[in-house]
Amino acid sequence: MKFDLGIKAETLLPMAGAVTVETNRFVGIKDGKIAYVGAWSHKFRAQCKRVIDGAGMVCLPGLINGHTHLPMTLFRGLEDDVPFHKWLFERILPLEGQMVSKSFVKDGTELALLECIRFGVTAVNEMYFYAGETAAAIDRAGIRAIVSQTMADFPLPEDKVLGTDKFAIVRDLRKKYHHHPRIEIGFAPHAPYSCSDELLKKVAVEARKWNAPVHIHVSETRQEVDDSLAKYKMTPVDRLAKLGFLGPRVLCAHCVHLDSREREILKKSGASVIHNPDSNAKLGSGIAPVAQYLKIGVPVALGTDGAASNNDLSMFGAMDLGTKLQKLKNGDSTAMKAAEALFAATLGGARALGLDKVTGSLEVGKSADLILVNFDHPHLQPVNDPISHLVYSTQGLEVDTVLCAGKVLLEKGKFKTMKPEPIYKKANGWRKKILAAVRKMN
Repeated sequence: MKFDLGIKAETLLPMAGAVTVETNRFVGIKDGKIAYVGAWSHKFRAQCKRVIDGAGMVCLPGLINGHTHLPMTLFRGLEDDVPFHKWLFERILPLEGQMVSKSFVKDGTELALLECIRFGVTAVNEMYFYAGETAAAIDRAGIRAIVSQTMADFPLPEDKVLGTDKFAIVRDLRKKYHHHPRIEIGFAPHAPYSCSDELLKKVAVEARKWNAPVHIHVSETRQEVDDSLAKYKMTPVDRLAKLGFLGPRVLCAHCVHLDSREREILKKSGASVIHNPDSNAKLGSGIAPVAQYLKIGVPVALGTDGAASNNDLSMFGAMDLGTKLQKLKNGDSTAMKAAEALFAATLGGARALGLDKVTGSLEVGKSADLILVNFDHPHLQPVNDPISHLVYSTQGLEVDTVLCAGKVLLEKGKFKTMKPEPIYKKANGWRKKILAAVRKMN
């Protein structure tokens, strides 16, 4: 057979450059990669071991979640509607100190991966503890990921088990996953406010030596910026620039409070911005100047952040809210358009993460990471504009089929690589333990 799998796409958004809508197309897949994209012909049925019919659906690249903390799904719905610093320092960090373990990370990651796949996400940029457990769970589930080991100058929940040398953990994991087709290991210094100059400089040196990605929170809240000015006499961005930390493989989550001068610093460095509209809005952190980042050419990806602060991992939700917040912030309905949001969740996000040679668009030679979204729903009819519908109307559960590296992970809404029921059971067990801990804290 010429193709292992074929996709008959009634509507196709290849996201290869301009955001365009094509009809009556075919995507041929061989050895996990896209071998052909073009007009549909009945001859392809005989050339494929199997053909998936996308009638009534839109086929597009799998979505890319640029900033996640997957295990934190187990904290979903805890301590909502409180100030950011109370949420983080009085609730989440103490809970992590009590609850986080290898099994917590494994079970929370698996729950999150079910959600990612169900919502059409085929790649994540992940930051948390016990990175090895997360990477193993992602490998089993079948999606693509950058998995970065969290580092900070305060005690971390994993220290008693794994020790405090996080650089050794990264080096070992990078060796283990060096030739892995879907997983890359990176460094995750938590944030400028939680990392010393010495730690940040060491991360920069090690990351460049390994050509590894670096994932960090930057200027998420106004208080973070004010505290940095008080302690260091400079903003977080200025401090990172002075330390030689910023660079092309540095992935800066949030970047809510950057002025025009700092935005230029980021642009010149080659670093990327990961916009997390849901968590920034829910925690009252502010609205990142994404329209301005895009205007000056800073690479931008979209992210959900963790489910503890979002409270879901739907990239469709991130596209919808992210676009509307830019319109609101700028008083301009054209400040960010639907096509720009969709681009940031696919090829733009891949570029921001340094994955665009592999994924983010449906082009010959790239990995077959794609999804089919079923438009046979009242809120998606009539189909006047598929791009508009994907950004402003789709919720996530309309995703019918998900492929990553040519492997079917979801078909007709059914999981193919994971079993939900035992994962839900474990999550419920954690719920009881966490609520008991919360009661003692109150």
